[in-house]
Amino acid sequence: MYFSLSLSFFLYFCGVLLIYIGMPSRPQLLIGVLLILLGGMIYLSFRPTSLLLFHVLDGLGVMPLMASWRDWVADWQPSEFVVYSLPGGLWAASYILLTYPLLLRQQTWCRIAITGSVPLMGFVSELLQQGNLLPGVFDIADLCCYAVPLLLLILYETSKNNKIWQTSLTASTASN
Repeated sequence: MYFSLSLSFFLYFCGVLLIYIGMPSRPQLLIGVLLILLGGMIYLSFRPTSLLLFHVLDGLGVMPLMASWRDWVADWQPSEFVVYSLPGGLWAASYILLTYPLLLRQQTWCRIAITGSVPLMGFVSELLQQGNLLPGVFDIADLCCYAVPLLLLILYETSKNNKIWQTSLTASTASN
């Protein structure tokens, strides 16, 4: 049951990314920030407190507040996918949404290279973990969470460029 719920949530998230990447920059900014916050809330709520981030929070004196929050959400038991893989995918998608409007005037290859750089780094780091060339645990779900936003970006750019190409061909054919 948790897997199907996680999968449906992930597919919904992919649909949201595909819809919002083509929108004006204000909604993209809002959705990008919401994805960062959602990924952060999942991370802070359910990941082990032995991670470096929690030591930083302890040093800042906010761990008692964080402990209260974690006690409040302790009854929720999200799947491992939601806890360990989804935040990275949400953050990769938010990077795309937040950088894409800044690069609208750039050439397509430049826009894809810069906007897709963070998801690509996550994807490559997972592959390097698989080959034991980078410390960490390889997870196919992590790989998918980094790959899907990147693929959606490429599909969006490709479809947008095909529409421009088809429009220009139609216009030039009509003028002849």
